[in-house]
Amino acid sequence: MIIYMIVLLIVLILIGVGVLFYLRNQKRTAVEKVELRKEEIKALPFQNELVKVKDLQLKGEAKMKFEDWKYSWQNVLKNDLDESELHINEADEALDRFRFKESSERIDESHQTLDSIEQKYQTLSAEIDDYVSRAKEDRIKYEECRTIYREAKRDVLANRHQYGEAARPLEENIERFLPALTEYEQLTSEGNYESAHFKITEVHDQMTRLKSDMEEIPLLIRDVQKELPGQFQEIRYGCRDLKVEGYNLDHVKVDSNLQTLKGKLNLVEPLIARLQLDEAEEIIADINGTLDEMLELVEIEVMAKNNVEKSKELITDELFYAKDMNYTLRTEIEYVRDNYYIDEEDIQKVRQYDNEIQSLIAVYDEILSEMAKSAVRYSEVEDNLTYIKDHVGTINTEQEKLQQHLTALREYEREAQSHTLKIQSRKEDVFRKLMASNLSSIPERFIIMKNEIDIETREAHALFNKRPMHVEHVRDKVQKVLSMMNTFEQEVLTMLQQASYAEALIQYGNRYRKDHADLNKDLIEAERLFSNNRYKRAVEIAETAIERVSPGAPVQIEKRMNEMN
Repeated sequence: MIIYMIVLLIVLILIGVGVLFYLRNQKRTAVEKVELRKEEIKALPFQNELVKVKDLQLKGEAKMKFEDWKYSWQNVLKNDLDESELHINEADEALDRFRFKESSERIDESHQTLDSIEQKYQTLSAEIDDYVSRAKEDRIKYEECRTIYREAKRDVLANRHQYGEAARPLEENIERFLPALTEYEQLTSEGNYESAHFKITEVHDQMTRLKSDMEEIPLLIRDVQKELPGQFQEIRYGCRDLKVEGYNLDHVKVDSNLQTLKGKLNLVEPLIARLQLDEAEEIIADINGTLDEMLELVEIEVMAKNNVEKSKELITDELFYAKDMNYTLRTEIEYVRDNYYIDEEDIQKVRQYDNEIQSLIAVYDEILSEMAKSAVRYSEVEDNLTYIKDHVGTINTEQEKLQQHLTALREYEREAQSHTLKIQSRKEDVFRKLMASNLSSIPERFIIMKNEIDIETREAHALFNKRPMHVEHVRDKVQKVLSMMNTFEQEVLTMLQQASYAEALIQYGNRYRKDHADLNKDLIEAERLFSNNRYKRAVEIAETAIERVSPGAPVQIEKRMNEMN
C-alpha cells in the first residue's frame, strides 16, 4: 500500500513538473513576439523621413530642425529601446525561475515602451511632413504673389483711366510688396523657413486683398460717377412727373434727401483715391439704402392710387346698399311691430346704423372732393377707404341678419301653428288607440299627461292671439308641447306593445296549465298584474314561466308580434 502511495506521489510530481515546463514554453513564445516587435521598431525608416528635409536649403532654421529631429530619434533608439530590452531580459529570467506573473508584467511593460516609441515616431514624422508641406505651400503662395505683382502693375498701367486718382496710390502699394518678396527669397535661401512662412503669409493676404480692391475700385468709381447720379436724376424726374399727375409726395422729401445724398457721394471719390474702400463702401451702402426707402415710399403711393381707383366704385355701391337696406329695415319694423314683438335693442341698432352710414357717406364725399381739387397722398386715402369699406361691410352683414329675422317672423308663426295642429291630431290619434285597446282600464297617468298637453296647447293658442306676438316665446311654448307629446306617444305605444305581448304570452301558456302547477301559479300572478296595468312585470313573469316549459317560445312570440306590427 505504501509503495502505491509513493508511486502515485511521484506521478503527480512528474505531471506538475511537466505542466510547469509546458507553461514556460507558452510564455517563452510571448517573449519571442515582443523581441520580434522590438526589432521591427528598431528598423523603422526614420532616415527616409529626414531625407525629405534635405530637399530644402539645409541651413539656418532648417538645419537646426533637422539636427533636433535626428537627435530626438537617436535618443529614442538609445534610451527607450534599451529600456524595452531590459524588460525583455527580466521577463526571460523570470521564466527561467518559473515566475510566470512577473514575466507577464515585464512583457506588458516592454510593450508599453514600444508603444511609446511608435507614438514618438509618428509625432516626429508628422512634424517633418508638416514642415516640408508648409514650405512647399509657402513657395506656391510666393509664386501667386509674384503673379499678382506682375498683373497688378500691368493692369494699372494699361487701364489707368479706370482707377482715376487711385492709380498712383495703387502703384505705390504694389511696389511696396517687392522688398517683402525679396526678403522671403533671402530667408528661404538661408534655410529660415519658419520666418519665411510668417512673412509670405502676411504678404499673400495683403496682395490678395489688393487684387480684390483693384477689381472693386472700377465698380465703385462707376457707381460714383454714373450709376448713382443717374438714379438721382431718375428719381427727381419721376417724382416730378408723379406730382403733375396729382400725387402728394411731400413725405418722401425728394429734393432735400437727394441733396443730402449728393453731399455724401462727394465724399466717396477722395476715399477711393486714398484706398479707404471700406469707408467708401459703407457710404455707398447708406446711399443705396436711402434710395430704396424713397423708392418704396413712391411705390406705395402708386399702388395705393391703383387700389383707390379699384375700390371707389365698390365702396359707393356698398354705401348705397347699406343706406337702402337701413331704410327698408326701418320701414319693415314700423310695419310689423304692431303684430310681432321687436326687441328694442334691434330698433336702436337700426337707428345707430343709420347714423353711422350717414357719417361714412359724409367722410367719403369729403375724400372724393379732396381728391378732385388737389395733390393727393394716396396711401392715406387708401387707409381711410379701407376703414370705410370694412365698417360698411360690417354694417351690411348685421343689417342682413336683422332683415332675415324680420322676414322669418311670419314663417316662424306659421311653423308654430302647424306644429300645434299636428300635436293636436297626434294626441287624439294616440288617445283613440288607447281607448280602442282591450285594456281593463286606462292608466291615470296617461289621462294626466293628455290634460297637461291640452293645457299647454291652450296657452300656446293664447300666445298666438296676443298682439304684438312674441315669436320666441311662442316657439319655446310649442317646442315644450311637442316634447310632452313625444313622451306621451312613446309611453302609450310602449305600454300597448307590452300589454299585447303579455296577453299573447298568457294565451300561449294556457296549454301547459294542467300539466305544470308552477306555470299555472305564475300565469295567475301575471293575469293579476295585467289587470292592475302592470304589464312590464306581467311580461317578465310570463316569459320566465313559459321559458321553463317551452324554451325559445317567448322569443318566437315576440318576433311574430313585431312582424305583425
